[in-house]
Amino acid sequence: MEPLAAPAAALSPGRTQLGSRTAALADVGVTGLRRLATSRILVVGAGGLGAPVVAYLAGIGRLTVVDPDVVDASNLARQTLFTAADVGSPKAQVAVARAVAVDPELDAVAVVGSFTPDLVAGHDVVVDAADSVVVTRAVSDACAAAGVPFVWGSVLGHDGQVSVFRDAGGDGVDFHDLHPDALPDEGSCALDGVVPALCGAVGAVMAGQVFALVTGSGDPLLGRVLTVDARRWRWTESPVRRGPASRRPAPAGAAAPRIAPAALAARVADPSDPLVVVDVRTAEERAAGVVAGAVTDDTGSDEVVVYCARGPRADAWAARQPAGRRVAVLDGGFEAWRREGLPVAIEHRS
Repeated sequence: MEPLAAPAAALSPGRTQLGSRTAALADVGVTGLRRLATSRILVVGAGGLGAPVVAYLAGIGRLTVVDPDVVDASNLARQTLFTAADVGSPKAQVAVARAVAVDPELDAVAVVGSFTPDLVAGHDVVVDAADSVVVTRAVSDACAAAGVPFVWGSVLGHDGQVSVFRDAGGDGVDFHDLHPDALPDEGSCALDGVVPALCGAVGAVMAGQVFALVTGSGDPLLGRVLTVDARRWRWTESPVRRGPASRRPAPAGAAAPRIAPAALAARVADPSDPLVVVDVRTAEERAAGVVAGAVTDDTGSDEVVVYCARGPRADAWAARQPAGRRVAVLDGGFEAWRREGLPVAIEHRS
Protein backbone atom coordinates (compact mmCIF):
# COMPACT_ATOMS: atom_id res chain seq x y z
CA MET A 1 0.00 0.00 0.00
CA GLU A 2 0.99 3.64 -0.32
CA PRO A 3 2.86 5.01 2.73
CA LEU A 4 0.89 7.34 4.97
CA ALA A 5 3.66 9.78 5.89
CA ALA A 6 5.57 12.17 3.65
CA PRO A 7 9.36 11.96 4.06
CA ALA A 8 11.16 14.56 6.15
CA ALA A 9 13.54 16.87 4.29
CA ALA A 10 16.53 15.56 6.20
CA LEU A 11 17.52 13.39 9.15
CA SER A 12 19.74 14.37 12.05
CA PRO A 13 22.88 12.31 12.69
CA GLY A 14 21.20 10.87 15.80
CA ARG A 15 18.11 9.74 13.92
CA THR A 16 20.26 8.32 11.12
CA GLN A 17 22.23 6.21 13.59
CA LEU A 18 19.11 5.19 15.53
CA GLY A 19 17.48 3.83 12.39
CA SER A 20 20.55 2.48 10.61
CA ARG A 21 19.43 -1.18 10.78
CA THR A 22 15.96 -0.23 9.61
CA ALA A 23 17.34 1.74 6.68
CA ALA A 24 19.32 -1.36 5.66
CA LEU A 25 16.03 -3.01 4.60
CA ALA A 26 15.82 -2.90 0.82
CA ASP A 27 12.19 -1.73 0.76
CA VAL A 28 12.66 0.92 3.46
CA GLY A 29 15.96 2.73 3.07
CA VAL A 30 16.63 6.28 4.17
CA THR A 31 13.31 7.41 2.63
CA GLY A 32 11.48 5.08 5.02
CA LEU A 33 13.35 6.56 7.97
CA ARG A 34 12.41 10.03 6.80
CA ARG A 35 8.75 8.97 6.61
CA LEU A 36 8.92 7.65 10.17
CA ALA A 37 10.46 10.94 11.29
CA THR A 38 7.34 12.87 10.24
CA SER A 39 4.73 10.32 11.38
CA ARG A 40 2.30 11.15 14.20
CA ILE A 41 1.11 8.17 16.22
CA LEU A 42 -1.56 8.04 18.92
CA VAL A 43 -1.33 5.06 21.29
CA VAL A 44 -4.44 4.42 23.40
CA GLY A 45 -3.40 2.35 26.41
CA ALA A 46 0.06 1.96 27.95
CA GLY A 47 -0.40 -1.48 29.51
CA GLY A 48 0.60 -4.96 28.36
CA LEU A 49 0.02 -4.17 24.67
CA GLY A 50 0.95 -0.50 24.73
CA ALA A 51 4.33 -1.19 26.32
CA PRO A 52 5.86 -3.13 23.38
CA VAL A 53 4.17 -0.81 20.88
CA VAL A 54 5.81 2.26 22.43
CA ALA A 55 9.14 0.44 22.74
CA TYR A 56 9.22 -0.35 19.02
CA LEU A 57 8.19 3.08 17.72
CA ALA A 58 11.61 4.72 18.07
CA GLY A 59 12.26 7.12 15.20
CA ILE A 60 8.73 8.47 14.73
CA GLY A 61 8.01 12.18 14.75
CA ARG A 62 5.33 12.56 17.40
CA LEU A 63 3.96 10.14 19.96
CA THR A 64 0.82 10.69 22.04
CA VAL A 65 0.10 8.13 24.78
CA VAL A 66 -3.32 8.07 26.44
CA ASP A 67 -3.98 6.11 29.63
CA PRO A 68 -5.92 7.00 32.81
CA ASP A 69 -4.25 4.36 35.00
CA VAL A 70 -1.23 4.29 37.31
CA VAL A 71 1.42 1.59 37.48
CA ASP A 72 0.56 -1.29 39.82
CA ALA A 73 2.96 -3.96 41.07
CA SER A 74 0.84 -6.61 39.32
CA ASN A 75 1.62 -4.95 35.97
CA LEU A 76 5.39 -5.41 36.04
CA ALA A 77 5.60 -8.99 34.72
CA ARG A 78 4.06 -8.06 31.38
CA GLN A 79 4.12 -4.25 31.05
CA THR A 80 7.79 -4.01 30.23
CA LEU A 81 8.14 -0.21 30.16
CA PHE A 82 7.75 -0.07 33.93
CA THR A 83 9.88 -0.94 36.96
CA ALA A 84 9.12 -1.26 40.67
CA ALA A 85 10.20 2.36 41.08
CA ASP A 86 7.30 3.44 38.84
CA VAL A 87 4.51 1.93 40.98
CA GLY A 88 1.91 4.60 41.66
CA SER A 89 3.00 6.83 38.74
CA PRO A 90 0.73 7.54 35.74
CA LYS A 91 1.38 4.98 33.01
CA ALA A 92 1.14 7.52 30.20
CA GLN A 93 3.78 9.75 31.75
CA VAL A 94 6.20 6.89 32.43
CA ALA A 95 5.71 5.46 28.92
CA VAL A 96 6.48 8.82 27.32
CA ALA A 97 9.56 9.27 29.50
CA ARG A 98 10.90 5.86 28.45
CA ALA A 99 10.29 6.65 24.77
CA VAL A 100 12.14 9.98 25.01
CA ALA A 101 15.01 8.28 26.85
CA VAL A 102 15.49 6.07 23.78
CA ASP A 103 14.87 8.82 21.21
CA PRO A 104 15.57 12.31 22.63
CA GLU A 105 14.35 13.96 19.40
CA LEU A 106 10.86 12.51 19.82
CA ASP A 107 7.99 14.95 20.32
CA ALA A 108 6.04 13.08 22.99
CA VAL A 109 2.83 13.93 24.84
CA ALA A 110 1.27 12.07 27.77
CA VAL A 111 -2.50 12.28 28.28
CA VAL A 112 -3.41 11.00 31.74
CA GLY A 113 -7.08 10.29 31.10
CA SER A 114 -9.51 8.26 29.03
CA PHE A 115 -9.71 8.25 25.24
CA THR A 116 -11.90 10.93 23.66
CA PRO A 117 -12.63 11.20 19.90
CA ASP A 118 -11.00 14.63 19.55
CA LEU A 119 -7.59 13.07 20.27
CA VAL A 120 -7.54 11.41 16.82
CA ALA A 121 -7.14 14.72 14.98
CA GLY A 122 -3.61 15.43 13.80
CA HIS A 123 -2.44 11.80 13.87
CA ASP A 124 -1.56 9.51 10.97
CA VAL A 125 -2.22 6.21 12.77
CA VAL A 126 -4.05 5.33 15.97
CA VAL A 127 -3.01 2.25 17.96
CA ASP A 128 -5.78 0.81 20.12
CA ALA A 129 -3.90 -0.99 22.88
CA ALA A 130 -6.54 -0.42 25.57
CA ASP A 131 -7.84 -4.02 25.20
CA SER A 132 -11.43 -2.97 25.87
CA VAL A 133 -14.38 -3.51 23.52
CA VAL A 134 -16.00 -0.31 24.77
CA VAL A 135 -12.88 1.75 24.04
CA THR A 136 -12.33 0.05 20.68
CA ARG A 137 -15.83 0.95 19.48
CA ALA A 138 -15.16 4.59 20.35
CA VAL A 139 -11.77 4.46 18.61
CA SER A 140 -13.31 2.78 15.54
CA ASP A 141 -16.02 5.43 15.18
CA ALA A 142 -13.60 8.32 15.73
CA CYS A 143 -11.08 6.97 13.23
CA ALA A 144 -13.76 6.28 10.62
CA ALA A 145 -15.03 9.85 10.97
CA ALA A 146 -11.50 11.24 10.61
CA GLY A 147 -10.38 8.85 7.86
CA VAL A 148 -7.49 7.62 10.00
CA PRO A 149 -6.46 3.94 10.10
CA PHE A 150 -6.14 2.20 13.45
CA VAL A 151 -4.26 -0.84 14.62
CA TRP A 152 -6.14 -3.04 17.07
CA GLY A 153 -4.92 -5.77 19.38
CA SER A 154 -6.36 -7.84 22.20
CA VAL A 155 -5.02 -10.43 24.66
CA LEU A 156 -6.71 -12.52 27.34
CA GLY A 157 -5.65 -15.80 28.86
CA HIS A 158 -3.78 -17.69 26.13
CA ASP A 159 -5.44 -15.92 23.18
CA GLY A 160 -4.46 -12.86 21.18
CA GLN A 161 -5.68 -11.03 18.07
CA VAL A 162 -4.36 -8.25 15.83
CA SER A 163 -5.93 -6.39 12.90
CA VAL A 164 -5.86 -3.07 11.06
CA PHE A 165 -9.02 -1.12 10.23
CA ARG A 166 -9.45 1.72 7.78
CA ASP A 167 -13.01 2.83 7.07
CA ALA A 168 -12.54 6.17 5.35
CA GLY A 169 -15.86 7.24 3.85
CA GLY A 170 -17.59 4.00 4.85
CA ASP A 171 -15.97 1.96 2.06
CA GLY A 172 -13.81 -0.29 4.24
CA VAL A 173 -14.21 -2.59 7.22
CA ASP A 174 -14.01 -1.51 10.83
CA PHE A 175 -14.21 -3.10 14.26
CA HIS A 176 -18.01 -3.33 14.10
CA ASP A 177 -17.69 -5.78 11.20
CA LEU A 178 -15.57 -8.05 13.41
CA HIS A 179 -17.80 -7.65 16.49
CA PRO A 180 -21.24 -6.39 15.37
CA ASP A 181 -22.95 -6.83 18.73
CA ALA A 182 -22.44 -4.02 21.23
CA LEU A 183 -21.55 -6.24 24.17
CA PRO A 184 -19.65 -4.91 27.20
CA ASP A 185 -16.20 -6.11 28.21
CA GLU A 186 -16.62 -9.61 29.60
CA GLY A 187 -13.09 -10.51 30.69
CA SER A 188 -10.11 -8.96 32.38
CA CYS A 189 -6.46 -9.88 32.82
CA ALA A 190 -6.89 -9.30 36.56
CA LEU A 191 -9.53 -12.01 36.71
CA ASP A 192 -8.81 -14.38 33.82
CA GLY A 193 -5.04 -13.98 33.66
CA VAL A 194 -2.78 -13.60 30.63
CA VAL A 195 0.48 -15.13 29.41
CA PRO A 196 3.01 -12.28 29.91
CA ALA A 197 4.96 -13.04 26.73
CA LEU A 198 1.71 -13.05 24.74
CA CYS A 199 1.40 -9.32 25.42
CA GLY A 200 4.87 -8.80 23.98
CA ALA A 201 4.17 -10.96 20.93
CA VAL A 202 0.88 -9.27 20.04
CA GLY A 203 2.17 -5.79 20.88
CA ALA A 204 5.21 -6.30 18.64
CA VAL A 205 2.94 -7.29 15.73
CA MET A 206 0.88 -4.14 16.37
CA ALA A 207 4.01 -1.98 16.21
CA GLY A 208 4.91 -3.77 12.98
CA GLN A 209 1.57 -2.72 11.51
CA VAL A 210 2.32 0.94 12.31
CA PHE A 211 5.68 0.55 10.58
CA ALA A 212 4.03 -0.95 7.49
CA LEU A 213 1.35 1.76 7.30
CA VAL A 214 3.79 4.66 7.70
CA THR A 215 6.59 3.44 5.43
CA GLY A 216 4.61 1.43 2.87
CA SER A 217 6.80 -1.59 3.59
CA GLY A 218 5.02 -4.94 3.46
CA ASP A 219 1.34 -5.76 3.59
CA PRO A 220 -0.51 -4.61 6.75
CA LEU A 221 -3.41 -6.62 8.17
CA LEU A 222 -6.15 -4.60 6.49
CA GLY A 223 -9.26 -6.77 6.24
CA ARG A 224 -7.50 -9.62 8.03
CA VAL A 225 -7.35 -10.75 11.66
CA LEU A 226 -4.26 -12.53 12.91
CA THR A 227 -5.02 -14.83 15.86
CA VAL A 228 -2.51 -16.54 18.14
CA ASP A 229 -3.10 -19.48 20.49
CA ALA A 230 -0.36 -19.26 23.13
CA ARG A 231 -0.99 -22.81 24.32
CA ARG A 232 0.44 -24.19 21.09
CA TRP A 233 1.88 -20.95 19.68
CA ARG A 234 -0.10 -21.36 16.50
CA TRP A 235 -0.90 -18.31 14.39
CA THR A 236 -3.90 -18.29 12.06
CA GLU A 237 -5.36 -15.65 9.75
CA SER A 238 -9.02 -14.93 8.94
CA PRO A 239 -10.60 -12.41 6.54
CA VAL A 240 -12.92 -9.64 7.75
CA ARG A 241 -15.54 -8.40 5.31
CA ARG A 242 -18.49 -6.06 5.52
CA GLY A 243 -21.55 -8.20 4.99
CA PRO A 244 -25.03 -7.09 3.90
CA ALA A 245 -26.26 -7.28 7.51
CA SER A 246 -23.40 -5.22 8.97
CA ARG A 247 -24.63 -2.56 11.34
CA ARG A 248 -23.17 0.11 13.59
CA PRO A 249 -24.21 0.14 17.26
CA ALA A 250 -25.23 3.46 18.72
CA PRO A 251 -22.13 5.35 19.87
CA ALA A 252 -21.26 4.71 23.48
CA GLY A 253 -19.66 7.07 25.95
CA ALA A 254 -16.02 6.76 26.89
CA ALA A 255 -15.22 3.75 29.03
CA ALA A 256 -14.62 4.39 32.70
CA PRO A 257 -10.99 3.96 33.76
CA ARG A 258 -9.95 0.85 35.68
CA ILE A 259 -8.33 0.67 39.10
CA ALA A 260 -6.33 -2.39 40.16
CA PRO A 261 -7.53 -4.28 43.26
CA ALA A 262 -4.31 -3.55 45.18
CA ALA A 263 -4.53 0.16 44.37
CA LEU A 264 -8.13 0.30 45.60
CA ALA A 265 -7.19 -1.59 48.77
CA ALA A 266 -4.53 1.02 49.55
CA ARG A 267 -7.04 3.83 49.17
CA VAL A 268 -9.72 2.06 51.23
CA ALA A 269 -7.18 1.57 54.01
CA ASP A 270 -6.45 5.32 54.16
CA PRO A 271 -9.00 6.94 56.54
CA SER A 272 -8.33 10.39 55.08
CA ASP A 273 -9.16 9.35 51.50
CA PRO A 274 -12.64 10.66 50.52
CA LEU A 275 -13.14 7.97 47.86
CA VAL A 276 -16.54 6.25 47.91
CA VAL A 277 -16.80 2.59 46.87
CA VAL A 278 -20.09 1.44 45.33
CA ASP A 279 -21.14 -2.22 45.16
CA VAL A 280 -23.76 -2.87 42.44
CA ARG A 281 -24.12 -6.63 42.98
CA THR A 282 -27.27 -8.31 44.25
CA ALA A 283 -28.02 -8.71 47.96
CA GLU A 284 -27.31 -12.44 47.62
CA GLU A 285 -23.87 -11.74 46.17
CA ARG A 286 -23.06 -9.18 48.85
CA ALA A 287 -23.93 -11.66 51.58
CA ALA A 288 -20.76 -13.59 50.69
CA GLY A 289 -18.54 -10.57 51.31
CA VAL A 290 -17.93 -6.97 50.27
CA VAL A 291 -15.16 -4.40 50.12
CA ALA A 292 -15.08 -2.73 53.52
CA GLY A 293 -17.17 0.43 53.63
CA ALA A 294 -18.83 -0.09 50.25
CA VAL A 295 -22.31 1.35 49.72
CA THR A 296 -25.05 0.15 47.37
CA ASP A 297 -25.50 3.50 45.63
CA ASP A 298 -24.10 7.00 45.69
CA THR A 299 -25.28 10.09 43.86
CA GLY A 300 -23.22 12.93 45.26
CA SER A 301 -19.59 12.00 45.90
CA ASP A 302 -16.91 13.60 43.75
CA GLU A 303 -14.84 10.43 43.26
CA VAL A 304 -16.24 6.89 43.11
CA VAL A 305 -15.02 3.37 42.42
CA VAL A 306 -17.77 0.96 41.42
CA TYR A 307 -17.61 -2.83 41.27
CA CYS A 308 -19.73 -5.88 40.52
CA ALA A 309 -18.71 -9.53 40.29
CA ARG A 310 -16.53 -9.20 37.18
CA GLY A 311 -17.05 -5.78 35.61
CA PRO A 312 -19.92 -5.46 33.08
CA ARG A 313 -22.57 -4.25 35.54
CA ALA A 314 -20.12 -1.77 37.00
CA ASP A 315 -19.40 -0.45 33.49
CA ALA A 316 -23.12 0.02 32.91
CA TRP A 317 -23.51 1.88 36.22
CA ALA A 318 -20.53 4.11 35.41
CA ALA A 319 -21.97 4.93 31.97
CA ARG A 320 -25.13 6.31 33.58
CA GLN A 321 -23.28 8.83 35.72
CA PRO A 322 -23.32 12.53 34.76
CA ALA A 323 -20.49 13.99 32.72
CA GLY A 324 -17.62 15.30 34.82
CA ARG A 325 -18.08 12.87 37.67
CA ARG A 326 -14.91 10.91 38.44
CA VAL A 327 -15.88 7.23 38.29
CA ALA A 328 -13.52 4.26 37.99
CA VAL A 329 -14.33 0.54 37.77
CA LEU A 330 -12.57 -2.11 39.86
CA ASP A 331 -10.57 -4.15 37.34
CA GLY A 332 -11.88 -7.72 37.38
CA GLY A 333 -14.56 -6.89 39.93
CA PHE A 334 -15.01 -8.52 43.32
CA GLU A 335 -13.79 -11.86 41.98
CA ALA A 336 -10.39 -10.32 41.23
CA TRP A 337 -10.39 -8.63 44.67
CA ARG A 338 -11.01 -11.96 46.39
CA ARG A 339 -8.52 -13.82 44.18
CA GLU A 340 -5.74 -11.43 45.21
CA GLY A 341 -6.43 -12.21 48.87
CA LEU A 342 -7.54 -8.68 49.78
CA PRO A 343 -9.68 -8.03 52.88
CA VAL A 344 -13.32 -9.10 52.62
CA ALA A 345 -15.89 -7.61 54.99
CA ILE A 346 -19.06 -9.50 55.91
CA GLU A 347 -21.26 -6.62 56.97
CA HIS A 348 -22.52 -4.30 54.26
CA ARG A 349 -23.31 -0.64 54.86
CA SER A 350 -26.09 0.75 52.60
